[in-house]
Amino acid sequence: MNPYQTAFQRAVHFGLLTGVEIPDSKEPVPEDVLSRLAPDLREHARSLGGYRQVDFVGGRLALQSSLRGLGREAECMPNERGGLVLPQGVSGSISHKRTLAVALTARATHGGLGVDLENLEPAREGIAERVLLPEELAVVRALPEANQWVATLLRFSFKEAVYKALNPFVPRYIGFEEAMVTPDTDQTATIELRLANGEGPFQIEGRYLWLNGRVVTMVRVREGAAPPVREQDMEPVQLDPS
Repeated sequence: MNPYQTAFQRAVHFGLLTGVEIPDSKEPVPEDVLSRLAPDLREHARSLGGYRQVDFVGGRLALQSSLRGLGREAECMPNERGGLVLPQGVSGSISHKRTLAVALTARATHGGLGVDLENLEPAREGIAERVLLPEELAVVRALPEANQWVATLLRFSFKEAVYKALNPFVPRYIGFEEAMVTPDTDQTATIELRLANGEGPFQIEGRYLWLNGRVVTMVRVREGAAPPVREQDMEPVQLDPS
């Protein structure tokens, strides 16, 4: 492991995904690592302690690297609600879990972004009733027991990413009950928004990938209703002649 170094950077469907390794430790972040941050970020990091400092620095280094991949530089201080303040023309999101921080960035013309990183283990089946809608819970409970935890985790993670992606458009807390998620085996997900205050309409897309015992979920949100399907774009129906 190389703490605070880039573990990977790859182009994904919604933008550029960057991962930075972070230590599973409460030890203060070394000064030579802090020096890689912009001055305001450095001072903010020094005001934090323990895992909060480690996670903050790892996330900002991932974001910094991802933005540089787009040809941009930014300090990206958190706002009063803890969200990211990104440079004009850029969308981005951060997530972290103990030994890894990830950032997803793209040009803002592509829409708002949300990313979430979750460990597959240990299983926490007890969260299902708290985070899943009744329809989702019924689908998960109908699966073989061995598959139920991953199905729950995917839905939970997508809902976390939905909250982040919607934040620029809906600057309030969004509950787990305000989105219904249906993951598919092709690493996409159908997401139906049920926003309590009727905000929208929004176009929303979901993708996920497996990453060494973890799952990364990514969500992209665009304002406006989805364009209608044109007749010439529809698959022709093949009738059975028998």
